[in-house]
Amino acid sequence: MKLFRCKLLAFWLLTIPSWAQQPVKSTIDGHFLTDSVEIGRPFLYSLMYRHPSQVDVLFPDTATNFLPYRVQKIDVYATQTTGNGITAISRDSAVYTLVSFETDSMQLLRVPIRIINDVDCTALWSQTDTVFLRSKLPSVQLDSTHDEPLTLATETELAPLQQQFNYTALAKGLLLVSALAALLYGLFGRIIRRQWRLYQLNRRHIRFLRNYNQLSQRLNSFTASETANQAVVLWKTYLERLDRQPYVALTTPELAERINDQRVTDALRETDRMIYGGTFSPQSQPALWTLRDVATQIYHRSRTRLQGSVNQLTDSIQQPDSAETSSFS
Repeated sequence: MKLFRCKLLAFWLLTIPSWAQQPVKSTIDGHFLTDSVEIGRPFLYSLMYRHPSQVDVLFPDTATNFLPYRVQKIDVYATQTTGNGITAISRDSAVYTLVSFETDSMQLLRVPIRIINDVDCTALWSQTDTVFLRSKLPSVQLDSTHDEPLTLATETELAPLQQQFNYTALAKGLLLVSALAALLYGLFGRIIRRQWRLYQLNRRHIRFLRNYNQLSQRLNSFTASETANQAVVLWKTYLERLDRQPYVALTTPELAERINDQRVTDALRETDRMIYGGTFSPQSQPALWTLRDVATQIYHRSRTRLQGSVNQLTDSIQQPDSAETSSFS
């Protein structure tokens, strides 16, 4: 009897480890985290799969496997593994945020998890779970005594709609205007630039005359030195920008030699006497007027030269045939 007990104990000690080493079975669990939903409002669906750690799995495709629901977001959790060897168990889980637009009072869902094999994949489906539609419409109690069918109430008043801006038409209009502007600029770009230069030239001359006349009117025996110096500096700066010559850096003899006008020579000598000597005479005011008239003459000369180039460009565009004929003749 004692020998039999020893053999039985040895048998249990040898067989229990083999039972413990048997691999676990895979389990899949998919269910809604709520029992009722509303149309258009998000709700959650949980999916968990327990499997041996050496098995690779693919969770369901959100584009097709969740129809007719729409997947808004997926929260995927890291794989958790417990145990060692063939008894190790891994748990993969994810929570899906779904939206339903179905009007069925009871809605179902089951999704597949695919196990990756050497050749293909094996699909394991979760259990079918049910969720109920929670409607905010008042329930209608039918009167069993009346067999007349229910009719829908009609609403004939027009509902005002918010006017939407037509961005497509705006884009087409801007594109057309841009193309037209580019075409016009390509044909008349040089003329437009010359006309703009004429406009700027005129504006600068008007500004020069306004500032220069203000200085001339302030000229007297007390302010002769300072006012004459400001007027001459303004005059030189304007001529330098107008005629593109270094008038500011030139002395009075150099200016007189370059302009080659006795009136300018006499006027500059008079301004030198006011600036360096502080003298004021009856010729002081006319000297500043002379410099102003000379600047106006140079302005008209520059404007005539620029206007002539504009007219030449206009004639070449309007009469290409005549210009070509004259070149051959």
